[in-house]
Amino acid sequence: MRSLTDGSFLQFGEQLSWRRLAPAWLLSLTLHLIAMLLGGLLWSGRALIVTDAEPSRAATIVVARRMAPEQTQYLSEDDLSSAETTAAAKASASASTMSSQQFASNEPPPTLSTIKLPEAPGFSASREGLVIVPQPGSGRGRPQILPGQDDAAIRADDAAQRGPSRATGPTAQLSLFGSAEATGWSFVFLIDRSQSMGGEGLGAIAAAARELELAMTRLSDAQIFQVIAYNQKSLYLTKRELIPATAKNKQQMLEFLKNLAAFGATEHELGLLAALRLEPDVLFLFTDGGDPFLKSGQLRTIRDAAAGHTSIHVLHFGAGPASAENDFLPRLAAENRGSYVYLDVNSKR
Repeated sequence: MRSLTDGSFLQFGEQLSWRRLAPAWLLSLTLHLIAMLLGGLLWSGRALIVTDAEPSRAATIVVARRMAPEQTQYLSEDDLSSAETTAAAKASASASTMSSQQFASNEPPPTLSTIKLPEAPGFSASREGLVIVPQPGSGRGRPQILPGQDDAAIRADDAAQRGPSRATGPTAQLSLFGSAEATGWSFVFLIDRSQSMGGEGLGAIAAAARELELAMTRLSDAQIFQVIAYNQKSLYLTKRELIPATAKNKQQMLEFLKNLAAFGATEHELGLLAALRLEPDVLFLFTDGGDPFLKSGQLRTIRDAAAGHTSIHVLHFGAGPASAENDFLPRLAAENRGSYVYLDVNSKR
């Protein structure tokens, strides 16, 4: 027999219903929960008291910077503050220096109206007293303004613009086939070696060799010369340079002309430009003209290459009266301060 809470007794083996036991279980659960909450509060208060009782310690932030694979640099807050302060100081000092340099003067910055722009070379605001003449040496008809010059001044200016002065030596005078006397220190003899100039044609190369043998006696070791033969290519007596007119070099020239073969077509511009690159005082051209004829543009190129320094004398070989198709040869001589001679080989035979 068991005693119940209401004072009644339960016979052994008698079962209690859930409704009669529920109040007792709820009361027990509530008491246990209250006890757990009180225990937790007591423990938490104890931990706070212990923490407050511990002395305070300073904490430091450390920055690690990898310098190399096996090297690390550690920087504290003080280091970072110091570096930032230094960088800011440098920036401030630089800005202060620039400001002081820029605004050292109280004068306002210049405006566009106060800036004087340079004038273009050769420009004049007034055209009074100016003479417009073709630009010397160019042959392109471009005008050049010369301030108030007379004819003598213009000629002097023309001579000054022919190019830098070249080193010269004692001069000599040559006349070939009755041409005008050509005075100079350096000479180039340019010979057309196309097929029509050979023995099967006009025989002009042999005639040129005989004339040069006589004329070269008027040159001494003090003068310099070169011989160039051309058709579609240029052939030099020696290297591409002017050589002294010694007896040995004169004899070499005669051997060169004696063995010179005549063949192929003619490229007058090629030969003339090759000769002018040597910058001689005098150039003698031996040719029968022929196609292709030099056109105005090519004559201008040759005139520019001569640069007012080299005079070109033309010795024109032909059979019978001169052909109008070769009128570029007299023009070539006239435009380069030279003389022109026409040689009718039929009259010599």
